[in-house]
Amino acid sequence: MDELLLNPAFQAAIVPFAIALAAGFLLKYAGWHWTGLAVVLGFYASVSLITGFEFTPLSSTRKIILLGMIAAGVGLTLDLLNLKQRHLLPLLAVFGAGALLWVIWPPLIRMEGAEKWLYGIGGSAYVAWLLASLEGLRSRALRADAALFNLTLGTGLAAMMGASALLGQFAAALAAAIGAFLLLSSFKKTLPVGFIMLLPVALIAGLIGVGALIYAKLPWYCLPILAAIPLLARIPLPGKPPLWGQALALVLMTLPGAAGAIYVAWKIAGAPPM
Repeated sequence: MDELLLNPAFQAAIVPFAIALAAGFLLKYAGWHWTGLAVVLGFYASVSLITGFEFTPLSSTRKIILLGMIAAGVGLTLDLLNLKQRHLLPLLAVFGAGALLWVIWPPLIRMEGAEKWLYGIGGSAYVAWLLASLEGLRSRALRADAALFNLTLGTGLAAMMGASALLGQFAAALAAAIGAFLLLSSFKKTLPVGFIMLLPVALIAGLIGVGALIYAKLPWYCLPILAAIPLLARIPLPGKPPLWGQALALVLMTLPGAAGAIYVAWKIAGAPPM
């Protein structure tokens, strides 16, 4: 049993998928946006096996885990407040940029000249873009689910190619949990996407992407490719296929963003370390 619990595939794929699927099936009867909490529960079940919840010393990866928890609380608050978009977007941009700067601050202050501004401003813009662009998909749940799935999948596998196995595991766990949520949304009735799910998932994915760029060997141009995923999710679908058909089509539609980032990381950084 101990050997199974220590298996990376079990930790980062099977556990988050199973927990998110079971929690989502139960929470869907609660209505509102509570079902999205299943993704958060699936992810943190995986975290409990991968690293646990020890926050001292406060490393960059532990900051990401902590910020995901904070983002879930902020997301719940935003769902309750139901703010207008003109108020939401600046708030999301500031929150995302501030979170990113906190995570990368130690190496950032050691950089000099243009490099410091490039990573600071470019990384903040990337995270802010993900939060703002994905917010626009909240009312189109399947599109948001497909975009989040390929964003986390592409980020995770690209991070592994960039020699960051831990960050890759975290992103893969998010992808597995989102995959379970997407599966539940593909039959009978689409589950609503609220900030309680969208904010922590998008934030963690963005922080992992920039973290793998700074702390590992992820090529910087993987991030613009991943940033195109929310745009791909907006492409109109032909006809009116059933929910499962829409879900499949949207996953395939957004897949090039994930595949492109993985391919670039593989070409530049090589195969992931085993």
